[in-house]
Amino acid sequence: MRAGEKYVPWVLLAPTMLIMTIVGIFPLLHSLYISFTSLRPTEVDKPQGWVGLDNYIQAFGDAQFGHSLLLTGIFTILSVAIALTFAVLLAVLFNLRLPGFLAMRTIVLVPMLITPIAVGITWRIMMMPDLGVLNFLLSLVGIDAQPWANSKTSALAAMLLVDVWQWTPFMFIVIFAGLRALPRSPFEAAAIDGAGPLRTFFWVTLPMLKPVIVVASLLRIIDAMRTYDTVYIITRGGPDFSTDLVSVYLQRVNFKFFDLGYGAALSWLTLVAILAIVLIFVKLTGFMKTIADKGARR
Repeated sequence: MRAGEKYVPWVLLAPTMLIMTIVGIFPLLHSLYISFTSLRPTEVDKPQGWVGLDNYIQAFGDAQFGHSLLLTGIFTILSVAIALTFAVLLAVLFNLRLPGFLAMRTIVLVPMLITPIAVGITWRIMMMPDLGVLNFLLSLVGIDAQPWANSKTSALAAMLLVDVWQWTPFMFIVIFAGLRALPRSPFEAAAIDGAGPLRTFFWVTLPMLKPVIVVASLLRIIDAMRTYDTVYIITRGGPDFSTDLVSVYLQRVNFKFFDLGYGAALSWLTLVAILAIVLIFVKLTGFMKTIADKGARR
């Protein structure tokens, strides 16, 4: 290696690392500092100094924050589970390579390509009780109009419908790619042994797809826990806080009440909660062990 050549990668990476530090790490550390203060830009006449752990202590006694975390957990579990089920079924179906499936596969991916704001506006109009197209379609088959996002009992289910519709394509494309990459020899061996389609699916396909399913689920868990755009546009967290996810609550604390110190503390607690859930998920699925085994085989 020529003199100084080992420093070339660091020189090439330096601009990107500098930009990431400025736009990523610095705001993160600054928000951590703010979380230990009582910063309220709209109340300059009040003390806004260092308060230590007061914001964090207040957060643990905040019933609305606890409600939002619980609601976000329920939303995430249901959204990821339903989307994963549909994604696996679609992947297996499209893997049959029937005529016309190429065009259908393109159509299935369309929801993922639409921006969340456009999705929220579109579904808000579609869910209108009197003029929405969803109730019009229900009326064609003799079903009464539904309140959708306008009722406390059905609002969360309506948000799940929107989220599953938009993000099932993402999980589908990841799982479908993994399915197409599977070796054929295990399936041929299962056919020789007389295994039917269901037995082959549960005993051959799913175990081999486990790493791909875990990765897709992990990415969706992280993304679902920060769902904001569509929920805020459609319901603003209502009615009666029935869709008040933690992201919506954080927006209200930070940018409606402008309690930035307390809002920063809530944001850090949410980040810790997400990291804890991710670590638990990785531990329960044995994902790291699977990766280590694959690395050892290579």
